[in-house]
Formats: sequence, structure tokens, C-alpha cells
Amino acid sequence: MTGGKQGSGIDVALGLFSRLMMKFGYNIYGYREYFSNIKGMHSFFTVRVSDKKIASIPSTVDMAVFADTESVLGEKNERGEIVHEGHARDIKKDGLLVVDSKLEKAKIGRNDIKILDIDFDSIISGVAKKFNKPTSDVVIAKNIICVSASAYLLGFDHDAVVEAIKSEFAKKPQSVVDLDVSVSEETVEYLKTRNGELASETINYMKSKGMTPEKILKNGDQGQQIYMEGFASTAIGKAIAGCKMQIYYPITPASDESVFIEEHPELGIRVIQPESELAVLAMTAGANVAGVRASSSTSGPGMSLMAETVTWAGMNEVPLVLVDHQRGAPATGQPTRTEQGDLMFAIHQGHGDFGRIIMAPGDVEESIEMTAEAFNYAERYQLPVIVLGEKAISQGSMNMSKSTVTAIKDRYRVDRGKLVDEVKAPYKRFEFTDDNISPRIKLGNPNAIFWLTGDEHDEWGHVSEEPTNRIKMMDKRNGKYDRILQDLKPEEKFKMVGDVNNAELLAVTWGGPSAAVIEAVEGNNKVAVMQIKLIHPLPKEAVEILKKAKNTVIIEENITAQLKQHIASVTGFVIPNEILKYNGRLVRYDEVSEALTRVMKGENKVILNGY
Repeated sequence: MTGGKQGSGIDVALGLFSRLMMKFGYNIYGYREYFSNIKGMHSFFTVRVSDKKIASIPSTVDMAVFADTESVLGEKNERGEIVHEGHARDIKKDGLLVVDSKLEKAKIGRNDIKILDIDFDSIISGVAKKFNKPTSDVVIAKNIICVSASAYLLGFDHDAVVEAIKSEFAKKPQSVVDLDVSVSEETVEYLKTRNGELASETINYMKSKGMTPEKILKNGDQGQQIYMEGFASTAIGKAIAGCKMQIYYPITPASDESVFIEEHPELGIRVIQPESELAVLAMTAGANVAGVRASSSTSGPGMSLMAETVTWAGMNEVPLVLVDHQRGAPATGQPTRTEQGDLMFAIHQGHGDFGRIIMAPGDVEESIEMTAEAFNYAERYQLPVIVLGEKAISQGSMNMSKSTVTAIKDRYRVDRGKLVDEVKAPYKRFEFTDDNISPRIKLGNPNAIFWLTGDEHDEWGHVSEEPTNRIKMMDKRNGKYDRILQDLKPEEKFKMVGDVNNAELLAVTWGGPSAAVIEAVEGNNKVAVMQIKLIHPLPKEAVEILKKAKNTVIIEENITAQLKQHIASVTGFVIPNEILKYNGRLVRYDEVSEALTRVMKGENKVILNGY
């Protein structure tokens, strides 16, 4: 873990350290936390490193490196209220904390960890003097010190650190690369000489506590690896699907996805930013009516403003893919924190009844394939599809084999449903059919005119208030669910881990907590896990499994157990136990493990509050 004030290069350190560990053949999973301001407030990240595939992090760390006092001891505002409590508490017993030499160690209050101090300013001033620059121009490179010191203490070759720096900053001016390399070299020299005895003692301590790798892995064993961030995985899923337009209005944390697409024109997606969220979804709907695969990404407040157009798309059976990167709510809520508070809103978004699909990937890798499939679902069944992401996924990062991405791309098949090139006049856009899905054409077909209106309409699209027609149209728009549930494969609808028939407890979850829950029960045959991917319509097979389980618990990141509510409202089955987290922080696998034990001992409701 490392951290500091926002704007001090913390994100760069996250990517640099992660890529360095990937270079040595390790799997990584990283996650960052930050306040909802542009610059100055506290930001930190955690990177987990493992020789096995991982997609979650624990509550405490083996090693933390901080250049500032506030990250260690915490911070209060001008009213004396706690802004954050500091990360000294987040180090495991027998772990290592590296701090700036100006910090009084007695204030840390931890006698059960190893503390090593580094004179950050000395390293920075030395490099500044070498390059004839003021220290203010070099101080941002304290993030390089954090990464280089970590790698040195862990026993990794410094040449690899230099190569990682050159790769990370390849698009920067050579002068920037040279300066950062020099800071890294100065850091290692400092640890070897000026602080050599303490550094050697620390390395031996780390070895004795099992914090250093027994051997350095080779990257060749895993094939070419990609550093994948969650928002990028959603964008790549859209590109695989053949999406040609991304229309968005800036909002945290969804904007990262659109910015990524703008920075990668090779994805083949044109990005447009109109004047409002209302305009965003209207343009997205219009593009889809014209026959182009188009999408938008937003968060809760933006989705609220898009509600009317979602209903318009529902009325006119327009294929529409909307990704909701959920964050803390209601209102502006917590723009930079995670939550699963939009599920019920997505299911019931807008006024009236109309067909829609709600789906939720559980990690960065799933978001690629499920986002791509959302476009097929939207066009096959001619309805809006909402993909429920969340900050816990979109701003997580992990390594992924390039072959994994290419395999998703290779097996993906575009299914545009009943999109036809030629029709004979007269053409009924909303023709009644046995499967409730009408032939659809692109705009400009010479043999066809059709009408789109927000009012109820007949098969042609003309406004109609005739009662019998109204019943048939309502049945048509809301009558696609049986077909959806029949068409989709079980693995598209939910994932099972463990043997539910022999387990004492079935943990039911969705979205961001899924990876942590699955890891929490690893090796525990008393608990099985059901991750529901297709939330609406609710899979019938999943409901049958729920009813057969000996005992069940829901695990969600919201206060009202929204998936539990949804299951109960659709099926009448009420999950008796709850594990909930709604403090804005993601679910950690170790706190899930403890909570499951408490449920199995008889607690009906456990509230998680891990930072």
C-alpha cells in the first residue's frame, strides 16, 4: 500500500509497481481509493501480488510505504473532525511500514510491526542538484521512491525497475524518463549505503516473516500479459461487440471509460459529448434506430436524468446498451466510492411497464464478455439493456493474458436479431409475431416508412388508444422474458461455486463482491456460492437452487439488500440472512470469511465496515 495527496502521482505508482510485478510473472490485483476533489485530499491504493489468479484484496497489508505523515497518522479538518484515520492500523502484525525520516516513530503506536525510515527529501534534493532543477520540480517523483524502495526490499532486480519506468513513461519526454530513472537509482544507492545497515536488517526481517518471494517467477510461463483496468475492460467489450458510437456526459467514475475510448481510436468507436445527460441517451437511441450499435456509460445521477429516454426506448423497442458504473448514493452521494445502490432503480427505471434486461459482471474479466453480449441481447430482443458495473470494478486493475482477450473476441458472434435489409411495402415496424419480436430495418429503406412516437401505437407506429391494441402491445413489449430465459445458457445467467447439495450455507451475491466471496469460501465445503449475473429477468434455475439450499445469505453493497428484495418480490422466497456493506468501500475477502462464520453461528445480519 502507498498513498498521499491527490495529484502527487499515486496512480502512477499503482501502475508502475503492478507492471513490475507482472514483469516477474506474478498476478496482481490493485484498487485505489480517493476523495471526490481534484487535488489535495488523501488518496491511496493497495496492490496484491500472488502466484495464483486473483481478483480481490484483503483488509490489511504486509507492506506499506508512505512519504507523508498524513497517510500514516490520519488527518483532521479545520473543525477537528476526522477526515481519515491513517493507515498505520492497516499493516498486518509482523508487517513492514516504511515512512519518511521526519515522522516521529513514537506517534505510530505500533510495536508489533517493523518500521523503516527513509529520507525522501534527501533523495529528491540529490537528484534535483544533479539535474540542476529546483526540488519543487522533482518532488512529484516521490512515487518513484516508493516503488523502487519496495522492489529493492522485496529482492527484485533493479534493472527491471528501470525497464518498468522506461516502459511506463514511454510517451513522456526523455528528460522526464531520465529524471525518474535517476530517482530510482538514487533510492537504491541510499538504501545500500547511507541507510545500508537498517535496510539489510529490514530485508532479513522480511525474509524471516515470509514477505519476500522464495523465487522470482518467469513471465514466459503466463504468456503475454496485459495490465487491465476495469473501465478499460468495459470499453474493450464494446469494441468487440462492434459498437461504433460512445455518447456520454462526464461523471465519476464512468468518465474514465469514455476517456479511454477517446485515447484509443484503434477501437473504432467515435466518442461524442453533448450538452446534457438528456441529450446523451436521446442521441444514443437515435443512433441505434439508424442501425448503428451505440452505447453510453454513466453513474446513478446521470442514469436518473436518462430515465425518460429509457422509457421511450422501451415503448419503441429500440436496442439500447447503458452501462451504469454505480457509486455511493443518493443524490451526489459519494462520487468516488463504491456501492450497489442502483439495482432496484435499474429494474424499475422509468414510468410504466416495458421489457428490459439487467445484468451485472462480477469482475474485470467478466465485464469484457458480458458488455459485448449486452449488444446482442439488446438487438436480439429489441429492448434496453442495463449493465450494472460499479466503482469497485471499474477502478480495479488486474493482469490478464492477452490470449484471454483474443479468445473472447474470437468466439464472439454478432447477433443483430431481426435486423433486415429489405422489406416489401407495406411495412409494419411493430408487427405482432409469435415471439413478440418484429422485423427491424435501418432508416432510409426505400420500401418502408415507419413512425416512432412516445405514445401508444399500432403495428405501423401510428398513435392508437384502442383498448384491444393496447393489450396486445403491452403483452408484446413485456412478453419477451420467457424467450430470453430459454435462449440464454446457464453460464450466462449465474455462476455456482461449491456443492450446494452438501453445503450448510449458500451465499448469494452479485457484481463487485463476487470475487471476494468466491475467494472467501475457497477450500470451505460448508459454504457454496451463487453469483447471479442475469438479474432481470431472474433465472428460474437459480430460484430452484435457492429453494433447495439448507440455508442462504445475501451479500451486497447496499443498506436494503436490494437483490434480496428483488428475489422476494418475483418469487416470494425470502433469503433469511444478510451480509451488507454500505460505507463506500469495496468488500474484502477476509471480512467476508469472518462474516460467513458469524452467520453460520446464528447471526442473521452482519454489517461490514472495513476501510
